[in-house]
Amino acid sequence: MQTATEAEEHLRVIRSLMEKATIYRAVSAPTALAGGIAAVIVGTSPVQAFFDNRFPVASFHARWLLALFVTLVINGLLILREARRRGDPVVSPGMKTAFRALLPPMLCGGVFFGLFGPPYVPALLAIFYGLALLTTSHFAPQSITWLGWSFLVAGLLTFIVGITERLPASLTPDMTMLATFGGFHFIYAACTWPRGAKSSSESP
Repeated sequence: MQTATEAEEHLRVIRSLMEKATIYRAVSAPTALAGGIAAVIVGTSPVQAFFDNRFPVASFHARWLLALFVTLVINGLLILREARRRGDPVVSPGMKTAFRALLPPMLCGGVFFGLFGPPYVPALLAIFYGLALLTTSHFAPQSITWLGWSFLVAGLLTFIVGITERLPASLTPDMTMLATFGGFHFIYAACTWPRGAKSSSESP
């Protein structure tokens, strides 16, 4: 059972995260853009052909793991830069709280990604990624919540239509990934970057 001191600390961390919501938007907008660009690159035919030749059995997994790795590296660098600019520790109590919220759905997504292959992986990844974003709704900008719902609904619809075997032939697993992890992130970056950049520049 939580003690009064622990509950107080938890509330303090949540309050701090809510106060920094605009900062997270400023960081997440360029991260979303990077994720969208990475998705487009690994989804192109030349990159697909390269990975098909090198990793004939695991080409899909290898390509999208590369996109994830690039996006995570860029996100880490942005967080590091923002922490240094504000004089905050990189691994702050707020980051620990956010990580604890994100871990369960992201862990499930990683397990399903490793166990299954196309055509179900894109839908499952979208579902768990959407759930991960929604776990931050209490302290993240509202735009993150909308992004989470977009992924969750798209993933569920794709999965339901997929198990009924009614997906159009043109909607390949790569096209599904491009539409969600590429398209949704581009839209998010376009909608939030101006406000995020302004909020970041106005932050003390």
